[in-house]
Amino acid sequence: MESMGVCSICGRAGKLYTCMLCGRTVCSRCITREGVCTSCSHGRAYSASRT
Repeated sequence: MESMGVCSICGRAGKLYTCMLCGRTVCSRCITREGVCTSCSHGRAYSASRT
């Protein structure tokens, strides 16, 4: 899903994409080809949400 706004990771304004794991809205720099944000791809957001 795509929208406009401010990235919840880096704060950059522009087109946003929704992470398939955590639901954060992030910019093109902060989302991977797999559709997950950089926090989830490094295991940070997913691990934190499971505790």
